[in-house]
Amino acid sequence: MVTVNLNDKVVIVTGASRGIGRQLAFELARRGAKVVVAARTVEPRRRLPGSIGETLQAIEASGGTAVAVQVDVTRVEDLERLVATTIETFGQLDVLVNNAADTQGSSAAIEEYPRESWLHQFDANVHAPFVLMGLAVPHLRARGGGVIVNVTSGAADLVAVTRGAGAASADDPIHLGTLLGYATTKAALNRLTNALAPDLMAQNIAVVCVDPGFTRTELVDLLQERGFVDAESAATMDVPVQTILNVITADDPLAFTGQVVRAQPAGDGPNPPDRRP
Repeated sequence: MVTVNLNDKVVIVTGASRGIGRQLAFELARRGAKVVVAARTVEPRRRLPGSIGETLQAIEASGGTAVAVQVDVTRVEDLERLVATTIETFGQLDVLVNNAADTQGSSAAIEEYPRESWLHQFDANVHAPFVLMGLAVPHLRARGGGVIVNVTSGAADLVAVTRGAGAASADDPIHLGTLLGYATTKAALNRLTNALAPDLMAQNIAVVCVDPGFTRTELVDLLQERGFVDAESAATMDVPVQTILNVITADDPLAFTGQVVRAQPAGDGPNPPDRRP
């Protein structure tokens, strides 16, 4: 078993109370990183398990080092407090993973699309990573470089448009409608990452989008109960987690900067070297 050593690295992971963020935080800590666990959830929800306290407890129980910070990523003051707490606690920052997102949105037609939902998705999925990257970059620069991972989605991709397109086929494992706001904000996140990459490259900071693909999280299990997805078609969470780890620990993360790295086959995105534990 090969274990990538991340000793002395400090990593912020947003959306770490459950799902990909929680498993990533645990695996980073298992490899020696000091992890800042950030999310809104302090008390588990009735239908969705997971909280920042539970993630912290799991890390500490395995001998890892972490701190939990309650954060609503749509609040700038929370993002400022997150970075300040990281520096106060560990004295440095080496990696930022923008994983938190508003994945709900609406499948309503555009003439009925709720503007409040549209704006909230931009706050969570675009403005929050923008603000957090701006707060993180000075600290990454002070360390001589670092890595930023923005978790995106295949929903951001441009697709061929044909007559009669729009309705999901019977074989499609996801039946959630267009989710216009989610698709648009993830596309904006991709371009933000791509536009920022040349400036940060000169500072030895890689900024990379990772598309997890359809992944079986707690939310996907809940959606299956409601008949919206076929969870059996989803990959396990270790697939995107390993891809993110591969980017963070690559010999040269700058090889992926400004690009979308796919955890599952989809399109022509580059794939990082495999370092499966």
